[in-house]
Amino acid sequence: MKIKTSIPYILIISMLIITIVLGKIFDDISENEKITKTQVYIYPQAKTFIMPDEVGKLINVNNNKQKNVDVKHLEITLEQNGYISNAEVYKDLNGRLVAEVQQYKPMARIVGKTSYYLDEEGNKKPLSKYYTEKVILVFGNINSNQKKNLVRLIKQIHKDKMLDEIVSEIHINNQNIWLKTDRLTADIKIDLNEDTADQLYKLKVIYSYLVKQNKTKKYRHIDLRYTNQAVCK
Repeated sequence: MKIKTSIPYILIISMLIITIVLGKIFDDISENEKITKTQVYIYPQAKTFIMPDEVGKLINVNNNKQKNVDVKHLEITLEQNGYISNAEVYKDLNGRLVAEVQQYKPMARIVGKTSYYLDEEGNKKPLSKYYTEKVILVFGNINSNQKKNLVRLIKQIHKDKMLDEIVSEIHINNQNIWLKTDRLTADIKIDLNEDTADQLYKLKVIYSYLVKQNKTKKYRHIDLRYTNQAVCK
């Protein structure tokens, strides 16, 4: 009776051993097979700062044996590209090398002799010949002291639906900072070193009033730098 009950266990163990051995054989065969194709997916798909074939050239390993392909190294290579914020590279069961890349998200575009985008961390990012993102335009020279506060200001604008829709430009001339909106003709002066949240709130109030009263061309200058008040001329 004991011998009979042990037979199923022997069979199960034998099948497990066979499965492991066959799996190892198949893995060895697979690792020695060559990469036949590179498949690239770029996100978000609605914009293309970089084209799939350019990504493919960065990780061109076709005809290399799978075992010789270091996917981690390829991910690092892709993430060193200015258009890519994150990359995942892996080999699929069909012998393809698959790359999934996430493009950076522009927050503003700096316009000048050398134009570039700022991403959400305030890093410089290159423009693309394939795609132009609709973002706030920043004119003028940004010094190191202004950059941190400028990034904070732009984030505050993006987080507010109304401000994100109406603020189109930021102009910088030394310590003078002013905004442009889509409908008001006025230059809107602010102070980056003060409470920009309060200044932006005043902008929303004034903008809403002038648009509602159909007086969008009434003022040439609106100064928001003063506490609890705004000066309109």
